[in-house]
Amino acid sequence: MPAVLRHNETLELNLVEYQGGVTLAELKALAAFMARNPEHLRRDTLTIIQPGGHFNAIALAELDGLFAYYAKLFAPLNLQIMRRAAWVCRSAAAEAHLHHWLSGDTRRQMSSTVRAFNTMAEAADWLLLSPAELALVERGQGFANVARFTAAAPAR
Repeated sequence: MPAVLRHNETLELNLVEYQGGVTLAELKALAAFMARNPEHLRRDTLTIIQPGGHFNAIALAELDGLFAYYAKLFAPLNLQIMRRAAWVCRSAAAEAHLHHWLSGDTRRQMSSTVRAFNTMAEAADWLLLSPAELALVERGQGFANVARFTAAAPAR
């Protein structure tokens, strides 16, 4: 399962996880899902790249095109409050792609404050989650599966 989107209503938090070799098709499928379901664009998000996760099949220039697509998705939303997106990368193989993605102007183009963190605790603190809420996130408790994206096709 290279990409999974989950949501916790109580925490008002999306959780995105990447595992294994993620392809551009999977990232585009996630973006297309967000375009069809823009309520997910409005929510704070914690993204975790799990150990062994990588984007080796994706050229950095292809990420630029995807970034531009997301900017178009966010443009009509007119968010009154900056959304937060925290990234925790547990895979050295994914770091270059993550740093490239975070080098874009997410504040202006996506109404988002985006940061990478070394630990879940740091990310949770920045997302204003309590220690008890962090424990829920770490266990995946209260998160409903929204969509799963694999090379074959997205599944709900």
